[in-house]
Amino acid sequence: MTNNKKQAIEKITEFLKSDEKIMLLKGTHQYNKHKLIMALLDKNYKNAKILFRINGMSNLTGENFVGFAGITKVPKIGDNIKIYNNYYEFDTINKSSWSKSSSSYNFAIIYPLDAYIRNNDIATLVEDLTISKKIDKIFLVTWTDRKDYDYSKFSKHFDREVIYDAEEEDLEYHKRMLED
Repeated sequence: MTNNKKQAIEKITEFLKSDEKIMLLKGTHQYNKHKLIMALLDKNYKNAKILFRINGMSNLTGENFVGFAGITKVPKIGDNIKIYNNYYEFDTINKSSWSKSSSSYNFAIIYPLDAYIRNNDIATLVEDLTISKKIDKIFLVTWTDRKDYDYSKFSKHFDREVIYDAEEEDLEYHKRMLED
């Protein structure tokens, strides 16, 4: 089975219907993994409350983050922003921002996860999302999948792992991502 968009959609949909709480989404599709989750949430839910934790608020309006959805002004941490059918709040990997966002959500998207992996700080992140906040489903989404990332080190913190590669959509891009 290939790690293409179709199988990623199937596995994410299964996760949404399951009792599982945390999913890791990795793969070579650097900028499309979180967008796929957003599209599936938009398709399947209306008025859901979603936390989007980002590496920096200044990145938010970029096309590769949520600028593609028409967000042109950087909101304040904790502001409620309607994107298509659902409501999003944003905070950052900076722990001081975590108390400025709400405490209860239907979903959380953490993108990019890479800083937590590099700093070996997944436990702190998961603790905040599962103890300090009430979140039904959590998506941990990588930007890149570097060869030195050892996902087994934090596999106890997620219930399901899904891979979404760019191989079928852009083979050269996929190969470049594997070489880096």
